[in-house]
Amino acid sequence: MNPTERILDVLEYLSTAGLGPVKQVDMVRDLGLSPATLNRIVRILSERGYVFRTSEKYLVRNFTISRTIQMSASYMGALDEATRRLTALTGAAAESVVVVGHELLWHHRTEHSDPAVRIVARAGFRRSLLEFDALARLYLSTLDPDELKRDFDMIGFFETGLRNGREIGWLRGEDVESRITETRGADFACDRVANHIGIRRFATLVRAPDGGVLHILSLADNAPPGTGEGAIATRYRAVLAEERDRLEAVLAEEFRASSAEAQLRIGG
Repeated sequence: MNPTERILDVLEYLSTAGLGPVKQVDMVRDLGLSPATLNRIVRILSERGYVFRTSEKYLVRNFTISRTIQMSASYMGALDEATRRLTALTGAAAESVVVVGHELLWHHRTEHSDPAVRIVARAGFRRSLLEFDALARLYLSTLDPDELKRDFDMIGFFETGLRNGREIGWLRGEDVESRITETRGADFACDRVANHIGIRRFATLVRAPDGGVLHILSLADNAPPGTGEGAIATRYRAVLAEERDRLEAVLAEEFRASSAEAQLRIGG
């Protein structure tokens, strides 16, 4: 392990240890560092004001650090292959979308096979979870009901599509709650109607080994509602599930490898 990796290990350890004091002896044990190496790193961080040292050999962090997208380079390679396969199979644009606070962030997207199909969202695009499409509904259904009510106003949700030739607009709070409840526990969701530019989304969740949502994997298409809707949703559900399972297998293997490496460091 090079010096840069050691410093990052210390920063990541402190950032996930909470706001309370952390024992240096615990860090030495958990990170597999020598006391001298840890002391050198802590001295630099302390001099720059990132940590406070106490006389009892405790550390208190004075910084925050986090990755917006919790994906390794090897996983992102597998994700790129998965989205390309999805587009090759369906012709639809395939998307990877992460949740940042109360927003959806498009991390990656392939192009739709039909250049005439307009899809606004591309890598870097952000959109509120209050726009109540399949992506928002599927993610919100994973939240604890109490957390959902605490963090979101149920009368603030809206849809941008048309129903019976009229714009849907704001949704009733009870309708939002009902549809989230219907989706709870599901691994797939699709838009009931197209949005304001004629696009419907079909989505599944990719979960990390700890069960948390890593990102949403979706297909964006101009598939019409009504005739053929069931067949399209069934087909898209199947291809999304296959790629989701592939990606979760990659994540599980990465987790096993990192756990084995951590055990070797501690044992060594």
